[in-house]
Amino acid sequence: MIFEHQSKNKKTLIIISLIILLIGVGFFVYKNLIKDQGSVACTQEAKICPDGSAVGRVGPNCEFSECPNSEKTSGFNNDKIEKAITDYLLTEQYFSWRNRNDSFNFCAIENLDTEKQLFPLYVWVYCGEYVVENGKLETVSGSSGPAKINYPNELSFYDIKKFSYEAPGSGSQYGDDIRKIFPENVQNRIFNFNANSIIERIENTALINILSWEAIKQAINNCEVENIFQSHNRDVIATLKSGDKLTAVEPNIDDVIKITDSVFQKCGKIQVGTE
Repeated sequence: MIFEHQSKNKKTLIIISLIILLIGVGFFVYKNLIKDQGSVACTQEAKICPDGSAVGRVGPNCEFSECPNSEKTSGFNNDKIEKAITDYLLTEQYFSWRNRNDSFNFCAIENLDTEKQLFPLYVWVYCGEYVVENGKLETVSGSSGPAKINYPNELSFYDIKKFSYEAPGSGSQYGDDIRKIFPENVQNRIFNFNANSIIERIENTALINILSWEAIKQAINNCEVENIFQSHNRDVIATLKSGDKLTAVEPNIDDVIKITDSVFQKCGKIQVGTE
Protein backbone atom coordinates (compact mmCIF):
# COMPACT_ATOMS: atom_id res chain seq x y z
CA MET A 1 0.00 0.00 0.00
CA ILE A 2 2.87 2.35 0.80
CA PHE A 3 4.53 1.62 -2.56
CA GLU A 4 1.22 2.11 -4.38
CA HIS A 5 0.72 5.47 -2.68
CA GLN A 6 4.24 6.59 -3.56
CA SER A 7 3.71 5.51 -7.17
CA LYS A 8 0.56 7.64 -7.40
CA ASN A 9 2.41 10.66 -5.96
CA LYS A 10 5.21 10.17 -8.45
CA LYS A 11 2.78 10.10 -11.37
CA THR A 12 1.10 13.24 -10.06
CA LEU A 13 4.44 15.05 -9.82
CA ILE A 14 5.33 14.02 -13.38
CA ILE A 15 2.00 15.31 -14.70
CA ILE A 16 2.39 18.62 -12.82
CA SER A 17 5.95 19.00 -14.15
CA LEU A 18 4.77 18.40 -17.72
CA ILE A 19 2.02 20.98 -17.30
CA ILE A 20 4.50 23.56 -15.96
CA LEU A 21 6.88 22.78 -18.86
CA LEU A 22 4.11 23.19 -21.44
CA ILE A 23 3.04 26.50 -19.88
CA GLY A 24 6.65 27.71 -19.97
CA VAL A 25 7.10 26.72 -23.63
CA GLY A 26 3.80 28.35 -24.53
CA PHE A 27 4.80 31.60 -22.82
CA PHE A 28 8.18 31.59 -24.61
CA VAL A 29 6.56 31.06 -28.02
CA TYR A 30 3.98 33.78 -27.36
CA LYS A 31 6.53 36.31 -26.16
CA ASN A 32 9.26 35.69 -28.71
CA LEU A 33 7.46 34.49 -31.83
CA ILE A 34 4.03 36.08 -31.66
CA LYS A 35 3.83 39.09 -29.39
CA ASP A 36 7.21 40.60 -30.20
CA GLN A 37 6.58 40.44 -33.96
CA GLY A 38 4.18 43.35 -33.68
CA SER A 39 6.21 45.39 -31.23
CA VAL A 40 9.71 45.67 -32.73
CA ALA A 41 11.45 48.81 -31.41
CA CYS A 42 13.49 50.23 -34.30
CA THR A 43 15.81 53.21 -34.03
CA GLN A 44 14.36 56.51 -35.20
CA GLU A 45 16.94 56.95 -37.93
CA ALA A 46 15.74 58.53 -41.17
CA LYS A 47 17.09 58.26 -44.71
CA ILE A 48 16.74 61.04 -47.28
CA CYS A 49 15.54 59.72 -50.64
CA PRO A 50 16.65 61.09 -54.02
CA ASP A 51 13.40 63.07 -54.37
CA GLY A 52 14.02 64.74 -51.00
CA SER A 53 11.49 62.78 -49.00
CA ALA A 54 12.49 60.80 -45.89
CA VAL A 55 11.82 57.20 -44.85
CA GLY A 56 12.40 55.46 -41.53
CA ARG A 57 13.16 51.94 -40.30
CA VAL A 58 10.28 49.48 -39.89
CA GLY A 59 9.86 46.01 -38.34
CA PRO A 60 10.35 43.16 -38.13
CA ASN A 61 13.98 43.55 -39.27
CA CYS A 62 14.20 47.33 -38.82
CA GLU A 63 15.12 47.89 -42.45
CA PHE A 64 14.56 51.23 -44.21
CA SER A 65 11.28 51.55 -46.06
CA GLU A 66 11.65 51.75 -49.81
CA CYS A 67 12.06 55.22 -51.29
CA PRO A 68 9.42 56.41 -53.73
CA ASN A 69 10.22 55.24 -57.26
CA SER A 70 11.59 58.43 -58.78
CA GLU A 71 11.44 56.93 -62.26
CA LYS A 72 7.66 56.60 -61.98
CA THR A 73 7.09 59.99 -60.35
CA SER A 74 9.61 62.23 -62.09
CA GLY A 75 10.67 60.37 -65.24
CA PHE A 76 14.37 60.11 -64.36
CA ASN A 77 16.41 56.91 -64.38
CA ASN A 78 19.38 58.61 -62.70
CA ASP A 79 18.72 59.87 -59.18
CA LYS A 80 22.03 61.75 -59.06
CA ILE A 81 21.13 63.83 -62.11
CA GLU A 82 17.74 64.69 -60.64
CA LYS A 83 19.27 65.71 -57.29
CA ALA A 84 21.99 67.78 -58.98
CA ILE A 85 19.45 69.66 -61.10
CA THR A 86 17.19 70.49 -58.16
CA ASP A 87 20.20 71.66 -56.12
CA TYR A 88 21.18 73.92 -59.03
CA LEU A 89 17.66 75.35 -59.43
CA LEU A 90 17.65 76.35 -55.77
CA THR A 91 20.62 78.64 -56.48
CA GLU A 92 18.88 80.44 -59.36
CA GLN A 93 16.66 83.36 -58.39
CA TYR A 94 14.60 82.89 -61.56
CA PHE A 95 13.20 79.69 -60.04
CA SER A 96 13.66 80.02 -56.28
CA TRP A 97 13.61 82.99 -53.92
CA ARG A 98 12.78 83.81 -50.31
CA ASN A 99 10.39 86.40 -48.90
CA ARG A 100 10.77 85.32 -45.26
CA ASN A 101 13.86 84.62 -43.18
CA ASP A 102 12.22 81.61 -41.51
CA SER A 103 11.08 79.94 -44.74
CA PHE A 104 12.38 76.87 -46.57
CA ASN A 105 12.85 76.48 -50.32
CA PHE A 106 12.42 73.23 -52.26
CA CYS A 107 12.37 72.38 -55.95
CA ALA A 108 11.00 69.36 -57.81
CA ILE A 109 11.30 68.48 -61.48
CA GLU A 110 9.68 66.15 -63.99
CA ASN A 111 11.37 64.92 -67.13
CA LEU A 112 9.31 66.07 -70.12
CA ASP A 113 11.09 63.64 -72.47
CA THR A 114 11.59 60.34 -70.64
CA GLU A 115 13.37 58.81 -73.66
CA LYS A 116 16.14 61.37 -73.23
CA GLN A 117 18.52 60.88 -70.30
CA LEU A 118 21.49 62.96 -71.51
CA PHE A 119 21.82 66.75 -71.53
CA PRO A 120 20.26 68.97 -72.59
CA LEU A 121 17.25 67.80 -70.59
CA TYR A 122 13.78 69.24 -70.86
CA VAL A 123 12.03 69.46 -67.50
CA TRP A 124 9.05 70.95 -65.77
CA VAL A 125 10.19 72.87 -62.71
CA TYR A 126 8.21 73.63 -59.59
CA CYS A 127 9.93 75.53 -56.78
CA GLY A 128 8.18 76.61 -53.62
CA GLU A 129 8.86 78.64 -50.49
CA TYR A 130 7.25 77.10 -47.40
CA VAL A 131 6.75 77.50 -43.66
CA VAL A 132 4.95 75.35 -41.11
CA GLU A 133 2.53 77.26 -38.90
CA ASN A 134 0.36 75.56 -36.26
CA GLY A 135 1.45 72.19 -37.62
CA LYS A 136 0.22 73.01 -41.13
CA LEU A 137 2.32 73.59 -44.26
CA GLU A 138 1.84 77.06 -45.76
CA THR A 139 3.04 78.16 -49.21
CA VAL A 140 4.69 81.59 -49.15
CA SER A 141 5.61 81.81 -52.84
CA GLY A 142 6.40 79.59 -55.79
CA SER A 143 7.17 79.26 -59.47
CA SER A 144 6.18 76.70 -62.07
CA GLY A 145 7.15 76.22 -65.69
CA PRO A 146 9.28 74.40 -68.28
CA ALA A 147 13.05 74.75 -68.65
CA LYS A 148 15.88 73.42 -70.78
CA ILE A 149 18.79 72.34 -68.55
CA ASN A 150 22.28 72.30 -70.06
CA TYR A 151 25.39 70.59 -68.67
CA PRO A 152 28.58 69.13 -70.19
CA ASN A 153 27.92 65.38 -70.46
CA GLU A 154 30.78 64.31 -68.23
CA LEU A 155 31.02 61.12 -66.19
CA SER A 156 32.02 62.90 -63.02
CA PHE A 157 30.67 64.62 -59.93
CA TYR A 158 28.09 67.22 -60.91
CA ASP A 159 29.40 70.76 -60.46
CA ILE A 160 26.52 73.19 -59.93
CA LYS A 161 28.58 75.99 -61.47
CA LYS A 162 28.61 74.18 -64.83
CA PHE A 163 24.83 74.07 -65.17
CA SER A 164 22.88 76.57 -67.24
CA TYR A 165 19.26 76.91 -68.29
CA GLU A 166 16.91 78.37 -70.86
CA ALA A 167 13.34 79.24 -69.93
CA PRO A 168 10.48 80.92 -71.79
CA GLY A 169 9.48 84.48 -71.07
CA SER A 170 6.08 85.43 -69.77
CA GLY A 171 3.07 86.97 -71.50
CA SER A 172 3.04 87.12 -75.28
CA GLN A 173 6.60 85.74 -75.50
CA TYR A 174 5.70 82.45 -73.82
CA GLY A 175 4.33 80.56 -76.82
CA ASP A 176 7.06 81.69 -79.22
CA ASP A 177 9.82 80.88 -76.72
CA ILE A 178 8.39 77.41 -76.14
CA ARG A 179 8.66 76.69 -79.86
CA LYS A 180 12.22 78.06 -80.02
CA ILE A 181 13.63 76.26 -76.98
CA PHE A 182 11.87 72.87 -76.98
CA PRO A 183 11.45 70.11 -79.59
CA GLU A 184 7.96 69.44 -80.92
CA ASN A 185 7.23 66.33 -78.82
CA VAL A 186 8.11 68.29 -75.65
CA GLN A 187 6.02 71.29 -76.73
CA ASN A 188 2.89 69.13 -76.71
CA ARG A 189 3.59 68.00 -73.13
CA ILE A 190 4.23 71.57 -72.00
CA PHE A 191 0.98 72.94 -73.39
CA ASN A 192 -0.96 70.07 -71.74
CA PHE A 193 1.05 69.70 -68.55
CA ASN A 194 -0.81 69.13 -65.27
CA ALA A 195 1.31 70.28 -62.32
CA ASN A 196 -0.89 68.75 -59.58
CA SER A 197 1.31 65.68 -59.15
CA ILE A 198 4.58 67.59 -58.90
CA ILE A 199 3.05 70.09 -56.45
CA GLU A 200 1.80 67.26 -54.21
CA ARG A 201 5.24 65.66 -54.31
CA ILE A 202 7.09 68.82 -53.32
CA GLU A 203 4.60 69.66 -50.56
CA ASN A 204 5.09 66.22 -48.99
CA THR A 205 8.85 66.70 -49.21
CA ALA A 206 8.67 70.19 -47.69
CA LEU A 207 6.51 69.14 -44.72
CA ILE A 208 8.70 66.13 -43.84
CA ASN A 209 11.93 68.12 -44.10
CA ILE A 210 10.73 71.13 -42.11
CA LEU A 211 9.43 68.97 -39.26
CA SER A 212 12.67 66.94 -39.28
CA TRP A 213 14.74 70.13 -39.12
CA GLU A 214 12.71 71.36 -36.14
CA ALA A 215 13.34 68.00 -34.43
CA ILE A 216 17.11 68.40 -34.97
CA LYS A 217 17.06 71.94 -33.55
CA GLN A 218 15.15 70.77 -30.49
CA ALA A 219 17.56 67.86 -29.94
CA ILE A 220 20.54 70.23 -30.14
CA ASN A 221 18.95 72.64 -27.67
CA ASN A 222 18.21 69.74 -25.29
CA CYS A 223 21.87 68.62 -25.40
CA GLU A 224 20.83 65.26 -26.87
CA VAL A 225 23.16 65.33 -29.90
CA GLU A 226 26.45 63.42 -30.00
CA ASN A 227 27.71 64.65 -33.40
CA ILE A 228 26.49 66.14 -36.68
CA PHE A 229 27.39 65.74 -40.33
CA GLN A 230 26.59 68.48 -42.88
CA SER A 231 26.90 67.94 -46.64
CA HIS A 232 27.56 70.61 -49.27
CA ASN A 233 23.92 70.42 -50.43
CA ARG A 234 22.58 71.24 -46.91
CA ASP A 235 21.69 67.68 -45.88
CA VAL A 236 22.18 67.35 -42.11
CA ILE A 237 22.50 64.09 -40.17
CA ALA A 238 22.38 64.41 -36.37
CA THR A 239 23.46 61.38 -34.35
CA LEU A 240 21.85 61.42 -30.91
CA LYS A 241 23.45 60.18 -27.71
CA SER A 242 20.83 57.43 -27.72
CA GLY A 243 22.21 56.15 -31.02
CA ASP A 244 19.22 57.33 -33.09
CA LYS A 245 19.78 59.54 -36.13
CA LEU A 246 17.75 62.48 -37.45
CA THR A 247 18.07 63.69 -41.03
CA ALA A 248 16.86 66.93 -42.60
CA VAL A 249 17.72 69.69 -45.05
CA GLU A 250 18.75 72.94 -43.34
CA PRO A 251 17.38 76.25 -44.71
CA ASN A 252 20.85 77.71 -45.36
CA ILE A 253 24.31 76.21 -45.42
CA ASP A 254 25.99 76.27 -41.97
CA ASP A 255 22.74 76.98 -40.10
CA VAL A 256 23.37 73.88 -38.01
CA ILE A 257 26.84 75.14 -37.07
CA LYS A 258 25.38 78.42 -35.81
CA ILE A 259 22.85 76.53 -33.69
CA THR A 260 25.48 74.24 -32.13
CA ASP A 261 27.66 77.27 -31.35
CA SER A 262 24.73 78.96 -29.57
CA VAL A 263 24.38 76.07 -27.07
CA PHE A 264 28.12 75.67 -26.34
CA GLN A 265 27.85 77.06 -22.80
CA LYS A 266 24.97 74.73 -21.95
CA CYS A 267 25.85 71.56 -23.84
CA GLY A 268 29.58 71.79 -24.49
CA LYS A 269 31.22 71.24 -27.89
CA ILE A 270 29.16 69.28 -30.42
CA GLN A 271 31.37 67.84 -33.13
CA VAL A 272 30.24 68.91 -36.63
CA GLY A 273 31.73 67.26 -39.70
CA THR A 274 31.40 68.72 -43.19
CA GLU A 275 32.30 67.73 -46.74
